[in-house]
Amino acid sequence: ALNGLTIMGKLAFADDKDLELTTEWVMLHGELEIGTEAVPHTHKATITLTDNVRGEAMMGMGDRGIMISGGTLNLHGDRSNSWTKLAKTADAGTNAIDVLDAAQWRVGDEIVLTSTDFDPRQAERRNITAISDNSITLDKPLEYMHFGKITFGVDERAEVGMLTRNVKVQASPDADQTLFGGHIMAMVTSKMYVSGVELTRMGQNLTLARYPIHWHLNGDGAGQYIRNASIHDTYSRCVTVHGTNNLKVENNVTFNTVGHCFFLEDGIETGNQYVRNLAIQTKCHMTKPCDPTDLGPFGASADGLNFKTTGQDSKEVLIPSDNTASSFWITNPGNVYRDNVAAGSDATGFWLAFPEHPTGAFEGTDRSKAAWPRRMKLGEFKGNVAHSNHDGFMG
Repeated sequence: ALNGLTIMGKLAFADDKDLELTTEWVMLHGELEIGTEAVPHTHKATITLTDNVRGEAMMGMGDRGIMISGGTLNLHGDRSNSWTKLAKTADAGTNAIDVLDAAQWRVGDEIVLTSTDFDPRQAERRNITAISDNSITLDKPLEYMHFGKITFGVDERAEVGMLTRNVKVQASPDADQTLFGGHIMAMVTSKMYVSGVELTRMGQNLTLARYPIHWHLNGDGAGQYIRNASIHDTYSRCVTVHGTNNLKVENNVTFNTVGHCFFLEDGIETGNQYVRNLAIQTKCHMTKPCDPTDLGPFGASADGLNFKTTGQDSKEVLIPSDNTASSFWITNPGNVYRDNVAAGSDATGFWLAFPEHPTGAFEGTDRSKAAWPRRMKLGEFKGNVAHSNHDGFMG
């Protein structure tokens, strides 16, 4: 294991055997390449981020991360079939399911079936022990029924997400106790091209700007993307886009995550495309229930107050609205949201939370004063589905 790795030139993983890199952090000024868009990596490649030396502060990007300062991150695994749907209902007690498309899925892979109940915690993860065409045998029976029919023209079939990827970035297992996971952060002039990658034990709980993957004040991100990835069992968010425009976030699966998941941060961000992402089991806290703000009519709450603000004032969330966590936190209408699924948030599926002017790093600036997200025309919001959430949609 390394105490840290600084890349000034180019480090590329050979694709002739399985490889592992274990390090406290990676500081990337040059290029880190595991596969390319044209030629994805086919062997297993695992980067494990440790935390044996606590409290390091690397160029304003913290610790235990892949931290990109003017460099380029190319991570490309060989999976593109991130999720599908059940072909028929899977009854409680069965260990066999049929799906619409199991292409690229393999014995040993971990999958997750979404809840089709009002309870988002009826999502279930299982491992594949046998597969024949689109028929899958699971390692143990299902505890719950997962609906698999189209009724009266409404597609109510459970989604089935694939969590396994051959290229993985993770924190070491101690993160499950500290909730201080790994993170990937791209600063201005940096570039990220990420596909077919698994991110787990990532994000640093209750710590700003330390998320599983995070474009931070990059400006124009045209051509950059995260797609066909799985992001699961994380401690703070999923994909954060901050002060960055024109990215593509496509065909990703998230599961068992904390706080707003697909997070558009300050309301200045435009031109980003969120297409066919599946978010499963978005939580407000690691273990506690949400404490959402009560927006009911006067007298609806037990204490007679119109707004219950204990969740807003909580010290146990990163920002106040995380106590009403959303799978898709949307702060500017000038972005594309197409064919996404919010399948089981403890609080909110899609939240259109447009500020009067952009906030955070842009608050009070001339750019912020000139931007009026609440008055902008809503961009494309089409084909999106919310089910098994406390609230499917809030605006």
